[in-house]
Amino acid sequence: MRILAIETSLRQGSLATLDASHSPVTLVAERLLPSDQRSAQSLLPTLSQLCSESDWQPSQIELICVTTGPGSFTGLRIGVTAAKALAFAVGAKLVGVHTLASLAGSVPHAGGKLWAILDAQRHELFAACFKGADIPQYPDTRVLSSDEWLAELKAGDSVMGPPLGILKDRLPSDVTLVDKSLWHPQASLVGRLGYEMYSAGSTVDPMQLIPSYFRKSAAEEKADAATHE
Repeated sequence: MRILAIETSLRQGSLATLDASHSPVTLVAERLLPSDQRSAQSLLPTLSQLCSESDWQPSQIELICVTTGPGSFTGLRIGVTAAKALAFAVGAKLVGVHTLASLAGSVPHAGGKLWAILDAQRHELFAACFKGADIPQYPDTRVLSSDEWLAELKAGDSVMGPPLGILKDRLPSDVTLVDKSLWHPQASLVGRLGYEMYSAGSTVDPMQLIPSYFRKSAAEEKADAATHE
């Protein structure tokens, strides 16, 4: 099975092709989207380059895995829209992948709790806590202030995610920092988890897939506040 993975939850996204013809799933190629261009401009040209590098035709893609959130409102919309359009055009199966679950799946289980976090803007974090070796497909996801999240940490916990570039010096001494190379969402991880979900029957109709933002936009919150004045 030929798999395309799309990850656009943060400022710089990535695409990957994977081969599930044999076990385990193997990475064929992976590309970062150009950092100096908007994802809406660079996604399709990068996809064309990636297919050429993989020696695939887009019509040969059989499964598309895409992050649905949390993450950047704009980035998620772009990734999900592209995944839906391509799945519909080529007849590929489609899977929506939770961004923090894809991160957590990259860390070998070593006991204790694993926290994965992303920047939610406004001095807040998207946070999910994973317990045990099995990674839930749709983990409980909370929006917490940095102080609230730090107060939740317990001895023996492990932590990962881009905001730790700023928060690492505030971590308790008995909390483990996951290797920095695993902090950022990667299309290859999205593809691996997405294939597991596909194998378990968790596909979605392209017309039904929507991003999961886990919070209202600033404009929506402003509108809500205005209606209650």
